[in-house]
Amino acid sequence: MDVTAERRYPVDVEELYGILTSRAFFEQRYQWGKVDNYRFEVFEPAGDGFRIRIVQPIEIRLDKVPGFARKLLPSEAELATEFHWRPATGGYQADYRFQLGSVPVKVSGTMTLLADGDQQSRQITRVAVHSSVPLVGRKLERLSGERFDKALEGDYRHTRRYIVALYNTDDADAPRPDNPTGR
Repeated sequence: MDVTAERRYPVDVEELYGILTSRAFFEQRYQWGKVDNYRFEVFEPAGDGFRIRIVQPIEIRLDKVPGFARKLLPSEAELATEFHWRPATGGYQADYRFQLGSVPVKVSGTMTLLADGDQQSRQITRVAVHSSVPLVGRKLERLSGERFDKALEGDYRHTRRYIVALYNTDDADAPRPDNPTGR
């Protein structure tokens, strides 16, 4: 299953890249989600890009999972989120992947940041969800794809919330003074 989402942000592409490669951004997002059991395994420049790997142990509520998938999922697993950012034509691109322990579903894709006018940017996220399990694999892909689509919407809301907080404005679309995002 493939999912594509396009979002716009009220900051230029350099600012958006700075935010998405900022430790403070991830720390704030986890704080908002009341998550404190994560760790940065990699957060560093890599060649002409930037690598991020964050691991978080999570509990899987099997009572919320369809019956066919329960025997394929553990009750606890580590969720690894990885981004490898690099410059691309007109902005930046990241290859990323999400892996939940030994669950037989692979989620990977690209995230592209592009200029959208002088002070705006676009984020285009493409996700591919694939399962290696015969027969029920398509159902697992569809279930994971639907959850990932909701997660992308949440990421968008939290990123806009971070931008509002960073620039001390009530309106994420309002013009802001220059303000470095830091790392």
